Order: sequence, then structure tokens, then C-alpha cells
Amino acid sequence: MAFVRVFLVYLVSVVVMAALGVIAQSLFVLAGLSGVGADINLTPALSMMVDDLMGLAPIYAVIIALGFLIALPVAALVGRLLPLPRGLVFAVAGAVCIAVMLTLMKEVFFGVQLIAGARSLAGFCAQALVGGLAGLVFVTLTPAPRTSKPA
Repeated sequence: MAFVRVFLVYLVSVVVMAALGVIAQSLFVLAGLSGVGADINLTPALSMMVDDLMGLAPIYAVIIALGFLIALPVAALVGRLLPLPRGLVFAVAGAVCIAVMLTLMKEVFFGVQLIAGARSLAGFCAQALVGGLAGLVFVTLTPAPRTSKPA
């Protein structure tokens, strides 16, 4: 039963990262458009975000799921080996996972960052920050490992 709970929390963390990551990328794209003189009002902006959530989020979620499949167990191991706060370890794991994932995506696609909102340093950092938040979601919703007490 514990495995099922951890797996469900893993899925929640992936969904949180995908949804907030896509919203953040949409906001960065909208800010870029506004910066070059496009007249952006609320209705088209919301429509773009909904379209991005429907179109980009599923693909982004698969990529995030693969990254978190590596990052979260590594964070659990690091948390057992080092005397660091569990929240910090998982937040860093989530942020580093997304930063590495975005960097690898850019390398694989010939120097083009597919997540348009992550093309600027601020957008890249926002994605990593959301990854850290997803790591915090995971650690908040899963129980801390039991520590064995000597008999």
C-alpha cells in the first residue's frame, strides 16, 4: 500500500510541475510578445494558457515523469546519507532535474530550447523553481522514512 501512495504522490508531483511549468512558460512567452509591442489582453492570454495546457502539458509531463523517476529516488538516497532537511533535498532534486532536463532537451534538438518560455535565463530559472516546488509537493505528501532505533 505504501508503494501505491508514493506512486500516486509521484504522479501528483509530475502534474504540478507540468501544469505550473506550462503556465510559467506561457507567461514568459506572453511577456516576450508584449515586449515587442504585441497588444496582449486577458482573453487571448488565458486562451493561450489553456491551449498550452492542453497541447504542451501532456508531452512535458512525460518528459518530467522520466526525469522525476531518476531524481526522486536519488533524493531519497541522498536524504538517508546526509543529515539535511528532507524538504531541501527533494526541492533541490526537483530543481536540478528540470534544469538538467531543459539543458539536455536543448542539446538534443540542435541548440533550440523547445520550451519557449525557458529560453531566457529568467524563464529557465522559473522552470527550475517550479521543479523545486514539485519536489516540495512530493516530500510534503509522502511520509518521512522510519529511522531504526537500536535495541
